[in-house]
Amino acid sequence: MSTFTIKLIAITTMLIDHLGLFFFPQVFLFRIIGRLSFPLFAWLIANGAIHTKNVTAYATRLFLLALITQVPFSYANRQINVSPGDLNVVFTLFLGLAAIIVMQKTSKKLLWVLATIGAVAIADALSADYGAAGVLSITSFYLFYNKLNKMIIAQTLLLFLFPYLTLLLELLYRLPLSFYYSDLFYEFFGIFSLLFIARYNKTQGYKDKYLFYCFYPLQYVVILLLKLSLSSK
Repeated sequence: MSTFTIKLIAITTMLIDHLGLFFFPQVFLFRIIGRLSFPLFAWLIANGAIHTKNVTAYATRLFLLALITQVPFSYANRQINVSPGDLNVVFTLFLGLAAIIVMQKTSKKLLWVLATIGAVAIADALSADYGAAGVLSITSFYLFYNKLNKMIIAQTLLLFLFPYLTLLLELLYRLPLSFYYSDLFYEFFGIFSLLFIARYNKTQGYKDKYLFYCFYPLQYVVILLLKLSLSSK
């Protein structure tokens, strides 16, 4: 399975998730399928950081995409009463990549930890989609890129054990940990994304550079227009 194929699966499951979120919130299957999307994108960020010739340019493109997408993202979310102040997931992807860049620039493990903590803190403070767990997912994919067993363990902890542990701690000790995951039931299904990642054949496949960059903001424009059209009837 090539990088391009995994990207197509990530985009498709993301679209299914968003269709469920905006138009069919009562149909759980849409959201369950959509859980495959973020781990695949997180892996693609790690993969891109390893193989891109200019990781700084890669990060710059992500940051610009995050800024461009924020306007349609906020207006679309306003239609379903989600806070327009939340940041779209590309900010999380950017922060995860920023932590990876620090890892690539230095061999000092302490700086790796500090960079990751900093990215996690920023994602949480700015209410970026997938927040702290999203950043950790990206960095763990990078750290265990060629170690499938450790990758599976790390993502299982992030998608299953840690969310339920934080919920338990919050309930028992009233700790403000709800930023970790809001939909625990759904997030667990993200583990199945590893079935696709495990089949990666180390090929790029069809060479596209801007498919995701174009599709991600445009989907919110279309969703917003459809929501406005339906609400006016």
